[in-house]
Amino acid sequence: MEFVVTKREFMKALGRVQSVADKKSAMPVLTNVLIASDGSGALRLAATDLLIAISSTCPAEVRKGGSVALPARSLFDMVKTLPEGDVSVSIAPNFSARVSSGRRKFDLVGMPGEDFPTLPSAGKTELRQIPAEALIDLIHFTSFSMSQDDTRPHLSGALFEADGAVLRMVTTDGHRLSKAQKQVEHSDASNLSILVPLKGVTELRRLLDEIRAEKKAEGMGTVGLGRSGSNLFVQREGTIIAVKLVDATFPQYSQVIPGSFERKARVSRAELLDALRAMSVVASDRTSGVKLQFSKSKLIISSENPDLGAGQDEMSIELDGTDLTVGFNSKYLIDVLSALPSEDVSIELSGELDPGVIRMPEVEDFVGVIMPMRI
Repeated sequence: MEFVVTKREFMKALGRVQSVADKKSAMPVLTNVLIASDGSGALRLAATDLLIAISSTCPAEVRKGGSVALPARSLFDMVKTLPEGDVSVSIAPNFSARVSSGRRKFDLVGMPGEDFPTLPSAGKTELRQIPAEALIDLIHFTSFSMSQDDTRPHLSGALFEADGAVLRMVTTDGHRLSKAQKQVEHSDASNLSILVPLKGVTELRRLLDEIRAEKKAEGMGTVGLGRSGSNLFVQREGTIIAVKLVDATFPQYSQVIPGSFERKARVSRAELLDALRAMSVVASDRTSGVKLQFSKSKLIISSENPDLGAGQDEMSIELDGTDLTVGFNSKYLIDVLSALPSEDVSIELSGELDPGVIRMPEVEDFVGVIMPMRI
């Protein structure tokens, strides 16, 4: 196998796939990136950890077709150090690769491309076109409240639902919940309900962030999305992501969101965020707890740590209802306030041991629920 490719295009394709390669796998081939071509003027690069698979095409001058599996991270690091311009790659009969540009060259031990596992295929499944902007917003508004605990798969996944023109994403780690939805015109998505694992959401977000950076001036367009068997497939131009879906039951989230409240406060999002970050400095490392004292026109935010000290801040608010003092994990509040774009937020409360609900005023697209804590 032999080909010539520009460093820019090679780095772009390698960057997309190499993050998926399993660095600690008991199967050595999974630490590799597959590079293959039938000589048609393009390379196909792919990587998988058997749960997530990404393949991406790359324009190249293919002088001799074939396939090879090369160590993903090492190849990426080598190409990164090469001078700008064309990169030449030739594969020897023993599958070692010579990677060179200008006077700089590397030799890299490879494996036969045939040893690489077969990647999932969407087959004849029709991928529905979803607005990429809406999808990245849903991920941004909800991904922070996914559980990081792989032993709880029903919580370490994001529920994605599509019902006609409504796209919805819900996440929870058992202590907080985030639900976001988008009304989308001209979407042909319907009747879809899947549980996407954390790593799948991370890779999808990486792809969408790249699209946003590249297409900022002209809009992000759409991505193809669909389910085939136990996999979710997402396609954008020459890149396909296949994600093995979580086989677990997501909690009945509608039962977690309070249907009524006794108090509602409207506060400046930026001001509250700044105060919470300040009070978290003295909060307990174990609980990150802060106390919020709501009154008619004032909110006092405070934190105490017997081993360190205490802090207090206050801000003006509008409160509909009686005074209330309640404790929350400051990190949970900071996460949700950091994700929202609105100037103000509304905080709905009932009692000191009831969940708090955060919304964007006059907007129905988001709801965040945070369980209280004793302070």
